Amino acid sequence: MSVPAERGTTTISERALTKIVEQVVGEEEHVTEPPHVSASLSGMIAAVRCDVTIRYPSPVRRVAGEIRERVRRRVRELTGVAVENVDIEVVGLVPEQRSGDERRRRPV
Repeated sequence: MSVPAERGTTTISERALTKIVEQVVGEEEHVTEPPHVSASLSGMIAAVRCDVTIRYPSPVRRVAGEIRERVRRRVRELTGVAVENVDIEVVGLVPEQRSGDERRRRPV
């Protein structure tokens, strides 16, 4: 069986990588607003910074860790790029919305 000839290369731009990371982070259930993302790329290695607003009272450290791992995994799956560094800055907390009945039942 013969091996097919290589047909070309695929290049991922920093802008495209940024858009992918924005989408991945935006899918996280605790993130309440579109994230601000910046990315730098050197060959097939990336560094990413994400500014996020999350739902309160979410465990901030755990949510940041989940976002970090999700970004690494999904970017690798979608692009083949290894994200070596993911900096997460929580820039805001948004209180969870409760219905009027739930607010009235809260203990005093």
